[in-house]
Amino acid sequence: MSTISELDPTQKPPQALRAAHKFYQRVSQDALAKDDNVLDLAKVQRNAGDPRLSLVMQSKRSNLAKIFTSFENLPRNGEREAFDDIKVYEHRELSGLQFLPSLLPPCTQGILLSRLLHRDLSSPRHKTNVHFHHRIPYDRLSSIGSGDEKSLADAPALSFFHFSPDSSFSFPATDPENHKPLTLSLFLNRKLRWMTLGGQYDWTNKVYLEETQPDFPEDVASLVQGLFPRIRPEAAIVNLYSPGDTLSIHRDVSESCDVGLVSISLGCDGLFLIGLENSATGETKYSVVRLRSGDAVYMSGPSRFAWHSVPQILANTCPPWLSDWPASSSSEEQNHGSPKSDQYEAWRGWMANKRINVNVRQMND
Repeated sequence: MSTISELDPTQKPPQALRAAHKFYQRVSQDALAKDDNVLDLAKVQRNAGDPRLSLVMQSKRSNLAKIFTSFENLPRNGEREAFDDIKVYEHRELSGLQFLPSLLPPCTQGILLSRLLHRDLSSPRHKTNVHFHHRIPYDRLSSIGSGDEKSLADAPALSFFHFSPDSSFSFPATDPENHKPLTLSLFLNRKLRWMTLGGQYDWTNKVYLEETQPDFPEDVASLVQGLFPRIRPEAAIVNLYSPGDTLSIHRDVSESCDVGLVSISLGCDGLFLIGLENSATGETKYSVVRLRSGDAVYMSGPSRFAWHSVPQILANTCPPWLSDWPASSSSEEQNHGSPKSDQYEAWRGWMANKRINVNVRQMND
C-alpha cells in the first residue's frame, strides 16, 4: 500500500472514475431509483445489509447516548428518543471504506448545523472561499462593533442569519475592478461554498499553512472523536452544496499522517463516488453511494487514499424535520429540543435544498 508521502495531490484521476462522475452528474432521480449499481444506505438499513458490504460492528445506540447528549448540552426530561442500533458496514472491494447509516440522530444533526453556521461561520478564525475576493464584515456581527481579527474572534457574535435576506448587509470586493460586492442573500444562498475549521489550507499549492493554526472547535472535536476514537480532529472543511453543484474527483493526501477521514452528511441526499486504482494492473474499482442526512463515512486503510467526488446533489430530499432550518419548527422535538422562536423566520426553508458535508481529518501523527 502506498504511503501518503508518495501520493501526488495534483495527479489526474483514472478515466473510469471520470466517466462515472460525468454519468452520475446527469442521471435523473427516477433513473437513479432504478439503478442497482448505486449503494443506497437507506436500503441497506431496510434490508439489513447488502452483498457488497460486510457488517463489521454493531452497537446499541444507547452506548453512544452520552456522546450525543454531551454535545447537545440540552435539558432533557426522561430518556432519549429511541432509534435503531448503530451498524458499521465495510465495502468488500474497497478495503477500509466504512459506512455508518443514520449515525447522528436528528437532534444532534440540527445542533451541529447551528454550531457550524451560526457560531463558527461568524468567527474570523475560520476562513471561507468568499475570503479570496471579498471582505467579510465581521464587525457587523460582533458585540464590540470593531477591532482587530483576534478581538472580533473572541467577542460574542451574531449569526449572519440574524439579518434579513434583503438587508443592506454587504460584502465589499477586495478588487472592485474585477469583482462586484455581494449581498447577504447571495452570500448565504449561492456564493458560500466552504468553510475551514482548525488547520487552514493553501488551495493553490495544496498544502496546509505553516503559520499558527486556529483551534478546532472543542465541542465538534469531542463529538467526532467520541464516535471515531482513532482520529484526533485537527482540520475540517465544511462544504455547502445546492442542487446543480458538484465536487470534482480528488484525493485527500496533503496531511502528514495516514489516519482515517470522517465525513458527515447533513441535509439533502448526495451521490458519493469513491474508487481505487490498482497501480499494477491499472484496474479501477469504484462504488457510487447515496448518502442521506445523518450518515457517516470513514475512509481508512487503502481507502484513506481513495479518489472521491460528489457528482450530484438530489433536490428536495432534505428530511422534513431539518428543512425549515434556521427557522423554528412547529414543535420542540422537531426544533432539536429548543422552544419555538421566530428569530430566523425570514430564512425559513433555507436548508430545504442544501447539503452540508463535514469532512474531518487529522493533520499530523
